[in-house]
Amino acid sequence: MAIKQTERLDPELERVARADLKQLGNIRIDDVLSFIDRGLDNMPSYMDLFHRWETQQWAVSDLDFSPDRERWQQSTQLERDATLWSRRLFFNGEERVTATLAPFVWAAPKPEIEIFLSTQMVDEARHTVFFDRWWREVVGSDAKDLTEILAEIRPDTNEGYNTLFYDRLPSVAQRMANNPTDIDAFIEGVTIYHIVVEATLALTGQRFELEELREQGMTHHGYYQGFIAVARDESRHVNFGIKVLQEAVRDDPARFAPLIQRTLVECLPLIAGTIHPPDERYITEFGHSEDEIMDFAMNSLNKRLRAIGINLAA
Repeated sequence: MAIKQTERLDPELERVARADLKQLGNIRIDDVLSFIDRGLDNMPSYMDLFHRWETQQWAVSDLDFSPDRERWQQSTQLERDATLWSRRLFFNGEERVTATLAPFVWAAPKPEIEIFLSTQMVDEARHTVFFDRWWREVVGSDAKDLTEILAEIRPDTNEGYNTLFYDRLPSVAQRMANNPTDIDAFIEGVTIYHIVVEATLALTGQRFELEELREQGMTHHGYYQGFIAVARDESRHVNFGIKVLQEAVRDDPARFAPLIQRTLVECLPLIAGTIHPPDERYITEFGHSEDEIMDFAMNSLNKRLRAIGINLAA
């Protein structure tokens, strides 16, 4: 018997859920983040999230980057440098999470979790293609393939970013690849991937960048429409991660609560390093202070941790 959709959204969330790329230009990032905040009180099932994914398909090839290219050609060098610093982090990060996700599917403890994670693999690959297309058509690149352009754009950044994306995330994925029944590795991996990388780092960066683009009147640009579609995908992923960890803490708090807390304590300092720019003017260019960004990130994280059933001080 087929599994039917049970999730019911209020009209405002339904509007965001069903928006196509053009309509997403009329939607704010905070409306997208409402999926996470409202879901904390009434968590969707894994199959609800799968059906949401079915509804929210979008194609990178449908985006029109011609307004972006025109704006880029008119930009100052400082504007270009600040934009490239931010988007290198996102582009490289999307490829890194795509490359490490398969072992999560193998280690999924339930079929419904396996099904949802399979949709996430498609999402992350699409996000990588989105940045690849923007980079080639707006910035310009002679790279012959994705391997070459990833080498070209790899961020020259701090150790925190490298540790998170090239050490912690790949190493926990390798543990799951070696032993797909290692549930501790799976829970640690979801904590790093869905809570640290996606919920705390990526969505925070997306929130401030998309709001700045909106204030600049760039909601008709292909990048804005595609990036808010990326954020809508990430909201599903974060709801999923919260649900996985919530169930783990509920079923065995003595085992999993300390594991999640320890992982967060080890990984959260890496976030502060990641958002620190190589040039202080870059943050000013985006119109927000580093403290403001970190405050938003930590407030969002604490709300999600309360829904999971833990706190960092415990």
